[in-house]
Amino acid sequence: MPEMQQGAVDALTTMSRYLRSLKRFQVHADTVTDAVLSTGQNVGFLHQTELSVQRPDKVRAVVTGQARNRGFVYDGKTFTLYQESQGKRYFSQASAPPTIDELIRDIDEKYQVGMPLADLFYWGMDPDDATQLRSALFIGLDRVGGEWCNHYAFQQPDVDWELWIRVGSRPLPCRFVITDTSQPSRPRHSVNYRWDVNPTFPSGTFTYKAPAGAQRIEMRPPSAAGGQQ
Repeated sequence: MPEMQQGAVDALTTMSRYLRSLKRFQVHADTVTDAVLSTGQNVGFLHQTELSVQRPDKVRAVVTGQARNRGFVYDGKTFTLYQESQGKRYFSQASAPPTIDELIRDIDEKYQVGMPLADLFYWGMDPDDATQLRSALFIGLDRVGGEWCNHYAFQQPDVDWELWIRVGSRPLPCRFVITDTSQPSRPRHSVNYRWDVNPTFPSGTFTYKAPAGAQRIEMRPPSAAGGQQ
């Protein structure tokens, strides 16, 4: 029978509250995301993400991997998506609300675009979050990237996931693994994080300047764009 340990649920809430309290931070994430081949085999795709945040209204995310760079920039007024691949550069821009919290909801509802780590940051703000859990367990103590972390395991409908949270006064996520249990091959998405909670951002970090030759594309909802952004 599934077990619900309140301590494991409380650890999620404590972590999310701490992440929301950070006024500025930078996190580097190494990611492996499985894709399922027609043969039923999982193959992993590697990505590296650098996320810079200055609350309440500045974000820059850069994602590299699969021979292309992509990301987004938010300066409190404008939201920009961009991609560079095989010498071709594209970008889209749209007006944006005045805070990061509003931006996350806005781009998800309008464009189905998610900000990296958003689920971890906003855990517990929706009362349905905890009710979706079928089990929550403390597994033990592990060392991740040189940091001691508490290892937790959770289950939700069609999803198993694990989270390693740093021990001490800074409960930062060290590692995250999510498994899609609805598919026979059980594809996984795993992330290892490296944090800087007191970064210095160079001038222009949160400003997007289109490179020479970049083509601007209208930003439209997926339904209006034939399902493609």
